[in-house]
Amino acid sequence: MAGIRRNVTGSMMATVLVCLSLTPSLLPRTWITQGIVSGLCAVTGYALGCLLSRLAGLVVEVRVPRWAWPSFIAVAVPTTAFFTYRGWCWQQEISGLIGVPGPSPVTWPALLPVTAAILAGAVGAGRLLRRVVTSLQHREHRHRAAAAVVAFCTLAPAGAVGAPGPLDTLSQALDRRVTGAVAPVEATRSGSPTSFAPWDTLGREGRSFVTSGRSPHATQPIRVYVGLRTAPTARDRARVAVAELQRTGAFRRKALCLVIPTGTGWIDEPTVQALEAEYDGDTAVVVVQYGALPSWLSLLTEPDQAEESAHDLLDEVHQVWSRLPAGTRPKLLLYGHSQGALAAQSPFDSAGGLLGEVDGALISGPPNASPLWNGLVGARSRTSTEVAPDLPGQPGVRFATGPADLTGPSHPRLVFLQHSTDPVVWWSTDLILRRPDWLRERRGAAVLPAVRWIPLVTFWQVSGDLLKALDVPAGYGHGYGDEAPAAWRLIIGRTSAG
Repeated sequence: MAGIRRNVTGSMMATVLVCLSLTPSLLPRTWITQGIVSGLCAVTGYALGCLLSRLAGLVVEVRVPRWAWPSFIAVAVPTTAFFTYRGWCWQQEISGLIGVPGPSPVTWPALLPVTAAILAGAVGAGRLLRRVVTSLQHREHRHRAAAAVVAFCTLAPAGAVGAPGPLDTLSQALDRRVTGAVAPVEATRSGSPTSFAPWDTLGREGRSFVTSGRSPHATQPIRVYVGLRTAPTARDRARVAVAELQRTGAFRRKALCLVIPTGTGWIDEPTVQALEAEYDGDTAVVVVQYGALPSWLSLLTEPDQAEESAHDLLDEVHQVWSRLPAGTRPKLLLYGHSQGALAAQSPFDSAGGLLGEVDGALISGPPNASPLWNGLVGARSRTSTEVAPDLPGQPGVRFATGPADLTGPSHPRLVFLQHSTDPVVWWSTDLILRRPDWLRERRGAAVLPAVRWIPLVTFWQVSGDLLKALDVPAGYGHGYGDEAPAAWRLIIGRTSAG
């Protein structure tokens, strides 16, 4: 009877969370994305319902009447159908607001089988584990055996993810993928015959970067990229980068920009090209790769590598740059996007500290865990919001959610770009049980008024938004290339391009 009661309670909670998961969040969802989000909500609700039922059973015996299941099904089916339809309507609204086609009414209901498959898989795995543990109770040393099984099932996946060996092998294999690019011949590019960073060590993102950006500028931009396999340690790679900058004459350019890439070593090409255009190509851009895994996996398994690489690069470059005569050295700039944005801020505990080391910085799509970003946002004026914070006491810092925030007579040297629809900026584990300020205050542009914080559910919704963060038009989600020209002009103190 207890098992039946838990199944009913778990199924009820799963249904409630599935229905709530169909409410809108930051970005449009396809049926498959919605199915994944709803499936994870269903698993969460089922587990919570079973737990509550078990706790209730310890206090009082509850008898479940025979009509419980038929009644549940009679209510759950039409309710789920209604919320599925309303979910489709909400997706049409948010798709229209952002300017993309909404999901088809024909394919949208397919989210329900996906949801059911995820729930069934999770419940089946849980029951299998319970049976294995139960069967071990009849063996000698059953307690130790059961503990070993539980520990293995719990820790083995984490160990597989955290083990550096397999992941290093995977990252190296991914990094060696052929891109079809041909090694540059210009001395101003890493990977060229005279480069200290050989072509075959640059990785796929490095090869793409050094072979891009050729343009009709008066001066061809310098592009330095040091790959993960160019040198064994972050400090060694930073020193190779400095040697490359000296070899190419980068310290004689008008601007030198340190770019902290994402976890795979990727750089947002439009943002770099925007800077090069502002100086008519008289620039040098340097990138040091610290990993070859996607940012979320890199943050999980190698949380310190990005910060160490950013710190070492800044330190090595600054030592050489600061010894140059003030009137002859280039303007020193810093740029980071996504995980690179978090790492670019990591050496500094204040905006003043950052601007004391560089002449200007552009931080786009900073993850919510960024300490410097968090400190500045937390110090905003009471009349401003977390999405669009105002710092009246720090004119050198500006937050921009769109082009309208990148105008004005003042020239901040530190600019944060953060869309109200960027899940990378707003995702946090705090969403599980705490309503964030950005859902407590007035909604940001392009966020539907219907978006509400729902315990447990909002966390999975925004997690699902991460899957689509780059698959939306410019000005939304996690892409900031269109705002980059205006942002660079503010940072370097120009009112117009040229």
